[in-house]
Amino acid sequence: MQTGAGHFPAPSDIVDFYAQIFSGDWLWLGNLAFAYVLIRAVWTAPWLAFWRNNEQFSVLIGLSLWLTVLWMLPVGLREGLKLHPLGATLCVLMFDWQIATLLLTVMLLIVSLKNGSDLMMLGISGLVMIVLPVTATILFFRLFQRYGIKSYFSYIWWNGYVCGFLIMALVGLTNAVLLVMFGPYSWFTIKNEYLAFLPVLSSSESVLTGVFISGFAVFLPNAVAYFDQDYYFAKRPPD
Repeated sequence: MQTGAGHFPAPSDIVDFYAQIFSGDWLWLGNLAFAYVLIRAVWTAPWLAFWRNNEQFSVLIGLSLWLTVLWMLPVGLREGLKLHPLGATLCVLMFDWQIATLLLTVMLLIVSLKNGSDLMMLGISGLVMIVLPVTATILFFRLFQRYGIKSYFSYIWWNGYVCGFLIMALVGLTNAVLLVMFGPYSWFTIKNEYLAFLPVLSSSESVLTGVFISGFAVFLPNAVAYFDQDYYFAKRPPD
């Protein structure tokens, strides 16, 4: 959907931009799909085990406050081409996909309300910035379980640093495709004023995820849902 510059609102980042570039039908479809994911997350989440894990609950409180601040600091030059660190891979490794999805949704809602965003965009924003990275993180973790070297350092390198970089790059590229297809920007603009900054942001996400998951795996291994200390710290996998 192309719109003249004089008539196109100037939202603060990519989240606000979705409400402007998608039609009402697309927004409603996104909301329904995202609502289905949230209902599944609430229904299947391991609530009892989570409430009994005091370490994991404490980490969730701290991470939620810190990541919410990061979500309020978009990076970019032009309106609508700004993105921010996600922390999605870290949340999945820490809390599993259900609680990670719900936590990231709360952060998305808080940031949207703070920015005065149109809440109709929550569905598409949630699918791109939450469901996509959460699903990809689980896929990458399963690939590591099947083909990776079963050691602590391999776990941290792949699931923290490599996966963190790839997930951020995937979300950024998806946003780029959506902006070219539905937004007012050309591929030339996207490439030079958006994708040019994506490696830097992806590297930041990689370091963020790798450093935090390495620390939690060593000092609070019981708080990490996707980490088995008896498995990854052993000289060989247990029988």
